Amino acid sequence: MLNDFRKLVFGLAGIVLLASGCQSASATKTVGLDNPGFMTLWDTYSHCRVSSDLSLVGNDLKMLTDASQVRNGNDGFVLPLPGKLQRLVTDPTSRFAVDVRAMASACSLHAGQLALESGRRDVARELFETVFTLYPHEESSYYRIQAKALLAELDRGIDVSLKTP
Repeated sequence: MLNDFRKLVFGLAGIVLLASGCQSASATKTVGLDNPGFMTLWDTYSHCRVSSDLSLVGNDLKMLTDASQVRNGNDGFVLPLPGKLQRLVTDPTSRFAVDVRAMASACSLHAGQLALESGRRDVARELFETVFTLYPHEESSYYRIQAKALLAELDRGIDVSLKTP
C-alpha cells in the first residue's frame, strides 16, 4: 500500500513538473521579436514614402510587391481530418499585421509621381498600372481608384499629383 502511494505521489509530481515546463517555455518568448519580417517591410515602406530618388523607390517597390505575393501554407498546427472533409479545407496562410498590397500600392503611386516629376511619363504609366496587378479583382479599392484617376489625367496630358493644396 505504501508503494502504491509513492507511485501516485511521484506520478502526480511528474505531471506537475511536465505541465509547468510546458508553461514556462512559452512564457519566455519575446513578442517584439516574433516578426522581424514585418518590421523590415514597414521600414521599406517608410523609406519609399519619404524618398525622392526614383531608383531607390523602385527597389523598395520591388521588395514590397514581392512580399505581397508570398503565400506560406501549413506553417502551424493542422488538425488531421478525414479525406472527405480535408478537400473542403484550404491551407492556412501567413498574415501580416497590415495589408502589404496597400503598402506596395502606395509606394507605386509615389514612385509614379517621382517619375512624372523627372519627365518620365512612360515609367509613371507603368508604375500606376502596377496597382492593377496588386488589386486585380477589387474595382473599389482605394489605390485602384487613385491609379485609374492618375492614368486618366495622364492620358489627357494634364500634370497629375496626389498632393492636395
